[in-house]
Amino acid sequence: MLAREARELLGLDKIIFLPARISPHKLASPPTDGHRRAEMIAAAIVGEEGFELNTRELQREGVSSTVDTVREFLAEQPNVRFHYLIGEDSVGELHTWKDAEALVSLVQFVVLARGTGGTASVLGRCDVPVVARRIEISSTEIRRRVASGLSIRYLVPEAVAGIIARDGLYR
Repeated sequence: MLAREARELLGLDKIIFLPARISPHKLASPPTDGHRRAEMIAAAIVGEEGFELNTRELQREGVSSTVDTVREFLAEQPNVRFHYLIGEDSVGELHTWKDAEALVSLVQFVVLARGTGGTASVLGRCDVPVVARRIEISSTEIRRRVASGLSIRYLVPEAVAGIIARDGLYR
């Protein structure tokens, strides 16, 4: 919902979903395999105009670094202004990302929030747009509900719920 809202509010041509192969911030508790996450993204965005899945980070060895991916995109499309959508829960960790200061100069960050809109500060820059919608859905909550045997109906697209059930994810 927030990606759609960002695309519409900011007039973005498309939203590219990039699942990481290995997130440097989740080394202690690795998430579900990247290819399964890509499959769930593909299922979730089917039929959504302006949404695209890109699996380039899954093709790389080792830890995924956002700044490396952004530099690849910029080399391929030097005249495009890229926006990077980041969850409000990750903004506080941004200073720990590889080459965070460089990354902030390469893209326009957009904070996705579950509260109110406006602007936010990202590494000292206060002009970062905030796209918000009052929803209380998070990937953490979805995983918790699945692990507890609770329903996730209406929280994820039906096709994604099917993949989670089929593969016994988050149990």
